[in-house]
Amino acid sequence: MRPVVERVRTAEGVPVFVVRDGDPGAGPANGGLRLLPYDSERRALADGLRLARRMTLKHALYRTGFSGAKLTAVADPSTVDRFALLRAVGDVLDRHAGRLYTGCDMNTTAADMRVLSGLSPYVLAAVDSAVDASLATAHGIVAAVRQAAGGAVADRGVLVHGVGKTGAAVAALLAAGGARVTTYDHDPAAPLLPGCTALHSLSAWWARPEELLVLCSASGVVDERVAQRLRCRVIVSGANCPYTSREVARILARRGILGVPDVVANAGAVIGDSIEHHQPARFRTGPADEVYRFVAQTVADRTADLLRRSSGAPDRVGSALAELLDDVPETVCGLRFAPARV
Repeated sequence: MRPVVERVRTAEGVPVFVVRDGDPGAGPANGGLRLLPYDSERRALADGLRLARRMTLKHALYRTGFSGAKLTAVADPSTVDRFALLRAVGDVLDRHAGRLYTGCDMNTTAADMRVLSGLSPYVLAAVDSAVDASLATAHGIVAAVRQAAGGAVADRGVLVHGVGKTGAAVAALLAAGGARVTTYDHDPAAPLLPGCTALHSLSAWWARPEELLVLCSASGVVDERVAQRLRCRVIVSGANCPYTSREVARILARRGILGVPDVVANAGAVIGDSIEHHQPARFRTGPADEVYRFVAQTVADRTADLLRRSSGAPDRVGSALAELLDDVPETVCGLRFAPARV
């Protein structure tokens, strides 16, 4: 099906693109609200279309009970009137009346989602829950890293690119597991994490000879030039759409670099959304660690299946992913949460 696009404006004139992708019969559309100073509305729309398509694949791969969506707002995060933005988004959500949900994405926060949840009930962002959506995502990413590393990360060299909330949690979890973690962030004020070595913000991070690279920053950080220079053996995509083009994936495959795709590795938040949507009482009142364990096991299982079907061959990951999409458990993942107690 063709994606459905809406363009709305906030009270101060900020444009917001709402993209719904996939078959509505798969369930309500779900995807985060991204806030960036795009250089054009055309770029914001293109980003929304691409990201919504990835969300569709991710939801399908984990049978969350949702179809894909993405909301992209064209504004400077440091100066935008956030309440006006959230009011406009809340109006869109209410108009769809349960056919569209949103949550956090780049430059939107848990605090924003708390405000938005007061404006519209169609928000899935772990508001009023002990669960941290970023930490759920991090547990899934680390589970994918462990599978790609053969089951253990102790003494493995790992570069974590991007130490925002999710990336910092990924780095900390890997360091706690005994990995030799190096971090990189373009922001020179990025935090120094215990047990990790931080690269200078101007460092040629792609030249580091680490075994595993975990991408936890922005979309499009690996272009064709970087792909030719990377010295890692495995890439785990914790960020959405980290490659600038399909040619990047082809270059990496030719160079023998195995990639675990974003739709497999960073599904923690959407798995959490599925639990929150289908079992709201359990999600709000249950222990957060129970959710994190479920996320980690679910992502580990899908990653292991991907690696098995591809036989670990970089050029077979795409076909293995297609096979996975045709072989997904029937039960919505939120309904499989802690099945012994459901």
